Amino acid sequence: GSANAAAVLVGMDLLWRLGLTQSELQELGGTLGSDVPFCIAGGTALATGRGDKLSPMPDLGGFSVVLAKYRNVSISTAWSYQTYRQQFSSTYCASEDLECRRELLHSGPMVGAIAQKDRSKIGQLLHNDLEKVALPVYPQVLQLREAFEAAGVLGAMMSGSGPTVFALCESQEQAQQVVERVKSAIASPDLDFWVAKFSNTGIRIFSEGNDPKPPISRV
Repeated sequence: GSANAAAVLVGMDLLWRLGLTQSELQELGGTLGSDVPFCIAGGTALATGRGDKLSPMPDLGGFSVVLAKYRNVSISTAWSYQTYRQQFSSTYCASEDLECRRELLHSGPMVGAIAQKDRSKIGQLLHNDLEKVALPVYPQVLQLREAFEAAGVLGAMMSGSGPTVFALCESQEQAQQVVERVKSAIASPDLDFWVAKFSNTGIRIFSEGNDPKPPISRV
């Protein structure tokens, strides 16, 4: 949804020749959804606030990634956040501690691993709070993540509120091998896979004949 919204904004700007800057597009995107500004900017960034305050970080373009999703599994984003709030609101930072929390994020271990381009460490440090509420209710998602981990990836995690799971790989070749291993481990006709590379850009326009093939393929 957020990527689609970002693409529509960028496309409308080009179609109508509005000449909006990236900052203006990101500001408009923030009114549509918290993740839209990042989808416009792309690359690697540390997100704070609602997720719309972005601090650029070093490029991680060397990674390949496998995405997998069951066609017959759907998780409501609203349900995920509401359930998490009900179960874990006592762990939220007090408003007066938010600035301190923000500073800690900027000096945290994941930021250090990204700065050093330590792929192994990045994979180990993947974390998603929403897994706490989604995985107990949707065991297929947990099974998929565990199958990726057993296939020898750098790291695997549920994406956002799910149900898509992603796995970080060293190369496109490894990513293709991981797909075959997970297909063997989970024989489900409802399971779809995509292989992609990390990109250091946001939304791009691809036209037939002139531009390279988009960096994602279904397998």
